Amino acid sequence: MDWIKQNNSCVGSRLVEIRSIKVPDEQGEFRRFRVSTVRQDPSAFTCTPAEGRLFKSENGYIGVLITGKNGASVKVGKTLAVRQSMVAALSTISRKPLKKLLKNTHVEIIELDGAAVGIEK
Repeated sequence: MDWIKQNNSCVGSRLVEIRSIKVPDEQGEFRRFRVSTVRQDPSAFTCTPAEGRLFKSENGYIGVLITGKNGASVKVGKTLAVRQSMVAALSTISRKPLKKLLKNTHVEIIELDGAAVGIEK
């Protein structure tokens, strides 16, 4: 796996499209929210999916860094946050993008505080 150093962490070189993430809502139930790329107006709907890549923290735990395409912001759901980027656990993304990210890597998935994260073997 090729890692690109950024500050105290590293990011992977392989990009995948992220269309939705599964996060807990206010009641603690897991819900799937659409993730999209927004450019100027965050209230406008866009069908451009976000991009995801592996993210390794300084502790060695591996998650997913979700960013907008071409440096744009990321919008989560209809009324949730608009951010430049966000880090999520491996358990939040769908199975197909997760398989594409972990293909030909030496990452072991473990459960940590109810979320699936990875560690490099």
